[in-house]
Amino acid sequence: MILRRVTEHVKAQNWFAVGIDFFIVIVGVFIGIQVANWNATRLERLEESAIVERIRNDFARIKEDSERSLAFHAGITEDLKTLVKALRSGAVDVGDEEAIERALLLGITFQTSADHSGTFTELLSSGRANILRDKELLNELVSYEDFLRRFFVAQGYYVDMTMTVMVPYTSAFQYAIDASVFTDDLQLNTEDPMIADYDFAAMAADPAFQHAAEQLVFIQSLYSMWRRRIDQRIESIQLQLSGDTP
Repeated sequence: MILRRVTEHVKAQNWFAVGIDFFIVIVGVFIGIQVANWNATRLERLEESAIVERIRNDFARIKEDSERSLAFHAGITEDLKTLVKALRSGAVDVGDEEAIERALLLGITFQTSADHSGTFTELLSSGRANILRDKELLNELVSYEDFLRRFFVAQGYYVDMTMTVMVPYTSAFQYAIDASVFTDDLQLNTEDPMIADYDFAAMAADPAFQHAAEQLVFIQSLYSMWRRRIDQRIESIQLQLSGDTP
């Protein structure tokens, strides 16, 4: 319709009307572009809100898993310290038997934790991380991922260190192979003894075993330090996500 009007005005040499027609066309195109841009921005903001909510849920799960891992390694570190204390004194204090058995059973273990946010990993791999307008949050997430990469390098180092003391440490006792290691809900079973037999006097008299136990205290302490630092970074990200940062 607008084209027919322009043609008629041109034939009539009504240049003022032609100018008005072109102005109407230009304004219409401009408004159309602006509406399209506004709609695209609105959809992007909706997508960003959904992504932030997914990241928030990811870190709620990550925090829970991190605290579980941190508590596990902090507990094993204390159990190993109890074992070393007993080895140095040559006697087991009353009430320390369970801690020593846990140290024997779990002193060489590392509990894994789901530390990555699958949502943020997906954003990074797709090159769309900049959809997050909160650049402080984005920087925190990038820094967290970088810290995890360094942690995994350190974790490999601690596992290698543990392997060097594994033989002298585990050869001093026997596992109860018939014991139920896990409960029905897949938690560690602390009711059944899982260490079948060990000679504490022989352990205390064996320098290689004592050295292995002392090394494990050192390794688990360092590992716990890394886990605490990860937990602190998770808390910082959760503060950003909640909007409660100062």
